[in-house]
Amino acid sequence: MELQWPLILFTTLLAWCAGTFATQAYLALKGKGESIQMPAWIASVVLLAVGGIAVFFHLQHWERIFNGFGHLSSGITQELIAIVVLAVIAVIYLAMIRRNEGKVPSWLAIASIVVSVVLVVVMGHSYMMEARPAWNNILWIVSLLGASCVLGPATVATIAAIKGEDASDLAMPALIGAVINAVASVAAGLSVGAANSALTDVGYYFDLTHPTMELLSPELSAFSGASALPMILGVIIIGAICPIVAAFMGKKSGNWKMWGPIAVVCAVIGAICLRVVFYYAGVSMFMFY
Repeated sequence: MELQWPLILFTTLLAWCAGTFATQAYLALKGKGESIQMPAWIASVVLLAVGGIAVFFHLQHWERIFNGFGHLSSGITQELIAIVVLAVIAVIYLAMIRRNEGKVPSWLAIASIVVSVVLVVVMGHSYMMEARPAWNNILWIVSLLGASCVLGPATVATIAAIKGEDASDLAMPALIGAVINAVASVAAGLSVGAANSALTDVGYYFDLTHPTMELLSPELSAFSGASALPMILGVIIIGAICPIVAAFMGKKSGNWKMWGPIAVVCAVIGAICLRVVFYYAGVSMFMFY
């Protein structure tokens, strides 16, 4: 399947946004990080806005998107609802940090974390389709949550380091998040082969104009064909291993001004490459019906 870059950026940026917002709420819940709440909030909103703009470039006639909003079962409607709810919570969050000098009530911090998780789950679920076996897999949702788990703590730790604040409270969450991201990303990539294995024995498609054309490409594994490079180099090496190393070094040295951005950049590259594999594996079942 051809790559849909607007959607690749949309899912990656929203996972990043949710992770950052949930992380600053985590600090607020612990009663810490008052001085970095505003810059972290700005970063979350910018990521949400850029991701929302990116998704419109996927539509040739963006105005027709409003026709889908009348159906609650539509994935795009569910995404919109989740985004609007997050936006409302974010506005309330902003009011609280401005009013209370960076402090946020516990109920709002918990609500922010919950809504952030729900947004990622709803966004990932909208891509699960029975007509595309490799997509109809809960591991793709888990992989987006994994990206949030590493991008959020690493981003907020970087902001704290730039502000000259102590980022030690984010060291362990960043390291654990990097491990979760690595396991989830690699598992999602490996699931491609298992999801499409039932299709590899299909013979040829007897189209009168293309009598010898294969019905499906035999290269459906994440480690073969066009998926090999983004999976091995992008997902495993850069996206999985490097963030763990960066988070470990950040925790050990306390130098998040250096290791935080490295973890963020590598995790973003890995998330994008995993979505590339995701689209390459998006074989449709339409020919069977």
